[in-house]
Amino acid sequence: MQIPKTTYVIAASTLALIALVSFQVKWLIDSQKLIEEQLNQKLQMALCSAVDNMQVRDASCGMTGPCCTSQDPSRGIFQLKTLEPVSQERIDSAVSAAFEFYDIELDYDISILDTQDPTKGCSLTPLMTSDNHLLSLKTHNKRSYILGKMKFMLLSSICILIFLTAVFVFANYSLLRQKQVNQINKDFFNNMAHEFRTPLTNISLASRLIARQQGLPPDHKYLKVIGSESHKLTEQIDRVLQLAKVENGEYQLEKQMVRPAHLIQQVIDGMDIQIREKNAEVYFRNLSDDFSLEADKFHLGNAFRNLLDNALKYAGDRPKIDISLQTNDKGVLIHFQDNGVGICPKDQSCIFDKYQRVQTGNVHNQKGFGLGLAYVKLIIERHKGFIKVFSDLNKGTRFDLFLPA
Repeated sequence: MQIPKTTYVIAASTLALIALVSFQVKWLIDSQKLIEEQLNQKLQMALCSAVDNMQVRDASCGMTGPCCTSQDPSRGIFQLKTLEPVSQERIDSAVSAAFEFYDIELDYDISILDTQDPTKGCSLTPLMTSDNHLLSLKTHNKRSYILGKMKFMLLSSICILIFLTAVFVFANYSLLRQKQVNQINKDFFNNMAHEFRTPLTNISLASRLIARQQGLPPDHKYLKVIGSESHKLTEQIDRVLQLAKVENGEYQLEKQMVRPAHLIQQVIDGMDIQIREKNAEVYFRNLSDDFSLEADKFHLGNAFRNLLDNALKYAGDRPKIDISLQTNDKGVLIHFQDNGVGICPKDQSCIFDKYQRVQTGNVHNQKGFGLGLAYVKLIIERHKGFIKVFSDLNKGTRFDLFLPA
């Protein structure tokens, strides 16, 4: 069983959303670290500025120059050397002014630590150079301050993630709902095709019985119309049913050794009536030896028949169709070339989609559901091959099929 494309889409979008959330969280964490580093730098500059404003003097720093030495900036500990007494009011005033200048809105405590035992605090008595003490600053609500600086980033990120999650849920819900509706329509269409097939079979049977009972000739005008039209509609319905079975996995390819050249010749011979009705010239060139591969003879033959039928439909009044086959070590390459109306570039990307019909030239006047090329592409891909189209308007179309050995 093939995994539906919808599953891939939902899985990919889920991974994309998880990656986006991860990147957003990583960005917020990095922003928090950056703001915290900036705050620590501002605290260090504020304390050094406070020491400057106290205008302390020390022999090693110059008679009038301040002296501020960092001991443990992460803990807010700075060494203060002075030849003059420093009072608590003077320290509080200098630190408060520095915090205001650097726009640091944090509560703090100031204490003096002994250099020999930094864990031991002491009172803010005036300090002299004979004292071996450190100035310690302890801030409060630091995390709240950082979160306050990140408030806009946090709110915007949360709003964006909520919006993207809502869009993700709605989009996937709509996709699943559309898939469900599409499956219902497909089942209805297939059931309707089944129901049409039975009366068409009865119509053909009844027309033959009437001809036999009434002694009418096989080429009677009305009987010929009934037979021809019922046969065309039966073919279209069979295409729908065959495509549905292969898509749903209800039909497994019955592979056997098949000679593509022989199969193509059988298809050409079987469509001799249509070829003569169109006054077409069909050239088949087998450029390889008698090559065989494993394939489903029935479906592969139908694929070749659909391509030849398309060429006859859209090749104009005097169709010329060139079919060539050549092989190599990797497989067989088959070309179907016609001299028809061609396909414009914008339509070439959708001709293999179901129910898509090209609206150029006289193509729209041809009968059909737009399933032929979709069926061909599906069968070729189930054989691990591929099909490509090359076409220009009014210059014909070429289909290249590759089937691996």
